[in-house]
Amino acid sequence: MKVRKYLASDMKEGLMRVKKDLGRDAVILHSRRVRRKGLRGFFTPRQMEIIAAVEPKSKEHSVNGIMLQKFAEKEKEMGTMAEELEVLKSRVTELSTSTHSDAQTAVPEKAAPKKKSVAYWRNYLEHHDLDPALLEEIFTEAESAAAGPGRVSHSRMAEILREKAADKIITSSGCSCRTQVFLGPTGVGKTTTLAKLAARLSLQESEKVGLITIDHYRIGAVEQLRTYSEIMDLPLEVVMAPQDLYKAMMRLEGCDRILVDTAGRSTGDKEQLADLASYIDMLLPADIHLVISATTRRQDVNYIADSFKKLKYNHLIVTKLDETNSYGTVINSSYYTKLPLVYLTDGQRVPEDLKPASKLDLAGLLWRTG
Repeated sequence: MKVRKYLASDMKEGLMRVKKDLGRDAVILHSRRVRRKGLRGFFTPRQMEIIAAVEPKSKEHSVNGIMLQKFAEKEKEMGTMAEELEVLKSRVTELSTSTHSDAQTAVPEKAAPKKKSVAYWRNYLEHHDLDPALLEEIFTEAESAAAGPGRVSHSRMAEILREKAADKIITSSGCSCRTQVFLGPTGVGKTTTLAKLAARLSLQESEKVGLITIDHYRIGAVEQLRTYSEIMDLPLEVVMAPQDLYKAMMRLEGCDRILVDTAGRSTGDKEQLADLASYIDMLLPADIHLVISATTRRQDVNYIADSFKKLKYNHLIVTKLDETNSYGTVINSSYYTKLPLVYLTDGQRVPEDLKPASKLDLAGLLWRTG
C-alpha cells in the first residue's frame, strides 16, 4: 500500500492531485483543515490536508504467495530434471557394469544416487551459510528418514531436508504486549521496520498507535520517524533520558500500542549497551525485538545474539531479505537464540514489505534460488 499526504487549498484541488498522483483507485484515509506551519500560517487561509492510499496492482501483496509459487515452479522443474538424470545414470551404470564388472564392487549400484544427492544438497546449503552444527543435525536426521534399500530421488531428498530445516525454526504469530521495542546493531533497518508495523496496526487493524524514539544519537533519526508519524497522523514522543520515559508513556496512555525506536548500538561496545539497558528497564514489561539483517554472516549472528542478551530481547526480526540470495541468517538466528521469529522484511514499502514469519515457508527460502 502506498500512503501519501497532500496539502491543497480545497478538497476539489486535493482530489485532483490525488487522482493525478495515485490514480482512480486511490482511497482517502483522512482529511482535515490545517494551518500552515510558522507565523505566516496565522495570516493565511487554512489548507485541506488529505491522506490517501492505493494498493499497487503490479506486484503480489503477499510474499508468501510469491515464494510458494516460485518454489513450486522450481520444484516441479527440478523434479523433472532429476528424474531424467536418474534414468540416464541408471543406463550408464548398467553399461559400465557389463564392461567393467570389477567396478561394481567399489560402489553399490543403489547407494550411489543417494550419496550423490546428499553431497549435492550439502554443498548447496553450505552456500546459504548455515551453521555447521545446524547443518550436521539436519543431514543426520534427513539421512535417517531416507534410510532404506530403495533409491531416493533428488527432489525427494530436497523435500526431506526442507522438512528437517523447518523443524529448527521457531516462529510466533504475533506479540501480545502493549509496548513493542526494537533494538539491534546499526544499519539493520529498525526505524523502517517500526514504521511498517505502525502502519499495519493503525491502518489495517485500526489500533491507536503511539511512537517513542530514544534514538537521538544518529543524525536525522528523529526527523525520519517524525516524517512517518506525520504521514500516518500518529503521536510521537522524543525521549532524551531514561527518567523521561515515564512522562512520555503517560502522554501516550490512550494508545492501544506503543512502539519504541532505539539507537543502533555497536555490538562490542559494552558502555553503549549498558546505557540502552537503562532505557529498556524502564519499559518492561514489553515485547523486545532483536532486529538482524539477512546479510549478516553466521559468525556475526552468534556474536550479536550474545552481545544483546543483557537487553532481555524475547523475539527476533530478520530484515533486508531483498538484499541477499543467501538465507541462512533466518534459520541461524532462531537456532542460536531458541527464540521465535516474528517478522521478516524484504523491501522498503510501508507496510507491505513486513511479513509475519508464522505465515511463511521459511525453510523454503533456502530453495528460493535452487
